[in-house]
Amino acid sequence: MPAVAWDALEAGLDGPAIRRLAAFENPTAFQVAEVLPKAKAEMRLTELGPGEAAMRLARLLAAEILAHGEVNLCCAKQFEWLWIKAGFPRELESVGTMNDDIQIDYSIGQTPSEVREWLTERLRALSA
Repeated sequence: MPAVAWDALEAGLDGPAIRRLAAFENPTAFQVAEVLPKAKAEMRLTELGPGEAAMRLARLLAAEILAHGEVNLCCAKQFEWLWIKAGFPRELESVGTMNDDIQIDYSIGQTPSEVREWLTERLRALSA
């Protein structure tokens, strides 16, 4: 945590709690816990819940996939993994189950190009 405080100071953020946190050498968890809430407030940091954090990561992932050109159908597994690791948040359910949706599409006769087009549209909507 002292390194985070140093980065904050170097970025132009300053305050008594940030300075106190930066001054620690090998702090205990109790020392950090005492000053961290005030330092986070001075750094203007906010905490995200697992669902919101996972959704932000999903949006970034969708934009990154789209930036690389043609969408690979295997990318749906990455969203499923993120959904599982985040504890199945409702915010991510629609993209967390895309891999299952792809399997259903194949079972009803959709072609790979039709499925890829559908997946690309989902990713565009997510990254917008």
